[in-house]
Amino acid sequence: MRRRKDPYAAVHAVPPADAASRDAIHKSDSNAPPPTQCNAALSAGDLVVMALLALWTLLGYTMTLYPSVAGGDSGELVAESCHLGVSHPPGYPLFNMAVHIFTRFLPFGETPAWKANFFSAVCDTVAVMFIYLSLLLWMAPTGWTGRRAAAFTAAALFAFSPLIWTYAVGAEVFAFNNAFAALLLYLLLRYTRYQDISSALWGAFTCGLAMCNQHTIVLFEVPIIAWVLWSRRRTLWWRELAQFTGAFVSGLMPYIYMPITAIWNPQPGSWGDVTTLSGLIHHIRRADYGTFRLYASNEANEGTNRQLGWFIIAMYLFYMVVFHSLANLPISEGLIYGVQMRFWQQPNVVIFTWFGIGLGYITNLSSQVVAIQIWRWHELCNQSQAFYIRNYAQALLDPLPQNAVLFVNFDLQWTSLRYLQRCELRRQDVTILNLSMMTYNWFATKHTNYPNLQFPGSRLVPFGSVGDGFSMARLLDVNIGHLAPRKRARIFLGGKLSYSDQDFNKKYTLVPFGLLDEFKSLSVPSQPLKPWYSSQQKVRAIIRERLPVLPPEELYNDETWEWTIARDHGMKELNWATYLLERTIAEDPENLSLLSEAAKPMEVSYQFEPPQFWNPAANLKNLGLAYAQMVKSNQEFSVSKDPFLNDVVGKGVTDSTRFKDRASARMLEVWDAWLRVPGAKQDPGYEAIEGVVRKFVPTSVEAQPGDNPRKQSQRRRKKKSAKTKKRGKK
Repeated sequence: MRRRKDPYAAVHAVPPADAASRDAIHKSDSNAPPPTQCNAALSAGDLVVMALLALWTLLGYTMTLYPSVAGGDSGELVAESCHLGVSHPPGYPLFNMAVHIFTRFLPFGETPAWKANFFSAVCDTVAVMFIYLSLLLWMAPTGWTGRRAAAFTAAALFAFSPLIWTYAVGAEVFAFNNAFAALLLYLLLRYTRYQDISSALWGAFTCGLAMCNQHTIVLFEVPIIAWVLWSRRRTLWWRELAQFTGAFVSGLMPYIYMPITAIWNPQPGSWGDVTTLSGLIHHIRRADYGTFRLYASNEANEGTNRQLGWFIIAMYLFYMVVFHSLANLPISEGLIYGVQMRFWQQPNVVIFTWFGIGLGYITNLSSQVVAIQIWRWHELCNQSQAFYIRNYAQALLDPLPQNAVLFVNFDLQWTSLRYLQRCELRRQDVTILNLSMMTYNWFATKHTNYPNLQFPGSRLVPFGSVGDGFSMARLLDVNIGHLAPRKRARIFLGGKLSYSDQDFNKKYTLVPFGLLDEFKSLSVPSQPLKPWYSSQQKVRAIIRERLPVLPPEELYNDETWEWTIARDHGMKELNWATYLLERTIAEDPENLSLLSEAAKPMEVSYQFEPPQFWNPAANLKNLGLAYAQMVKSNQEFSVSKDPFLNDVVGKGVTDSTRFKDRASARMLEVWDAWLRVPGAKQDPGYEAIEGVVRKFVPTSVEAQPGDNPRKQSQRRRKKKSAKTKKRGKK
């Protein structure tokens, strides 16, 4: 069969050997190809289809956009963009400047967070457009309808694939990176097709600019640069190499923003000391983190496409192998797996481009495939009503007293609180510091940003460390113990302490305060139970008002940040219950109301949560202790309301209104499970509890450590069924 000529294929000549001819080639290559040659591959119909694709994609993203702050680093990135600060390494200067312009000048959108989220939607829409253009450029210009359908379908499937869609609706650097990756792929194809130096120069500039956003793009840039230089090996001379270098360095210019803003616009909470050249390089190379660790044509043209195809496969493999060899994230944990999964968006640009090439041969399925894709993932990716992270941040911030100090050591708390304070200007009287950031050497340059605090050293270090650092206890000594009472700011903690120090445990304790903890000196008497409980009820009421519902588990699994909200809420409820039980037994042991309130969160953990989310050794013992104290109390329950979590408590008691009998039965059941927990025998109260349980519970009941009632019941049924089968055989 005779092959049809490709009117747009580049004509390759053998490079002349003499210097004059070589100079002529340089002169010729330095000019952009004629517009008719470069633009001929795109018709008006192509552009119309691309415009429709872009509008459809952007509309789909906008309708499912996060209405407020999203998870992950989103809050911190948007906060630094709002006040033009410096984000975590490598700084993301291009993102900060672009989002600042968006949030300030976009004429629509209710909040800075929504506008920043819309910026991500625009970026992924741009990525979709360049994937479409790349496919048009790759495929032969014959069969226009089929070519457009294949390009449209592949680009749309990329747009509405779950991983891309998830990060297109929230402010993050990944959508911006997708746009750069797709642009680089387009410029690579354009250069390979036309061999014009202008595409190579734009590619060099884009390589530099993309490095100002996310460093994983270098895993595309290295093979692309190698390909271009190899393809020009016969004509590449110093002048051309200097042009490429100049274009690349020009793309890196946004990094100048970081020292300028750090010097002239210092902000509390911004990362690093980038005011010096060494500090700037330290920040850009992510030294605080160590490494990535975390995060029909003619025959000649067919040969070129075939070579380029193999090269793009190699580029994809280069990214996957190098990235995963450098990453050190334990992907067995759900959230960490979700964090690493974000970095698979960049190679997806290649995957869906390849898919489009293959789809060019089977274009009849295009519209149906895209429709199925959107229908399948719409519910999962639709975040238009997801106010959970904003509500969570408000529930943390709003109950705090005036001029409080809050140390945070949990990423989601830090990023969401940063956004509320710096962009929505909420509760600016509260001073918020990141404990992890306080451990870096450069934190000494940030002390002046917190004038209401005293720092007895350069940075936070473990107790007993050599140098001019300070321990947590020493920091609290200076800011709590040595100030007059009227000047003392109440100090709180979100998350966990960076170091477990002996001097801290001797001097201070942590008291539950809503979703946070408050630092209290052991030398100061505790507030009596009743006034403390009354004050905490007000705090808990604010939390219920700000966070009326938790993220539903069926929509947010353990790979999402929303899931951590429910997890943190459950842990804080358990912490509250344990502390309330301890205080009640010590100060008001007859109070059935407080005892039953303390038992409910423990029951929730025992009945519904896996053991890794709570401590069976402590929780089971405390839960049994709560029921034992109810039985001992001289007070009686009111029969008007069931005081327990549900009817699982004392399910064997015939009369459900005999609440103390139910408490007694549940006590024996819970303590029986506790006796089988590894390490329980080392507890000082083991023999006493075993003596109580063995009087009433047969030793043949084989509960396992951490079993919830449902599993225990299943185990008993299996054992009973096995015995029945044995009798039947006899």
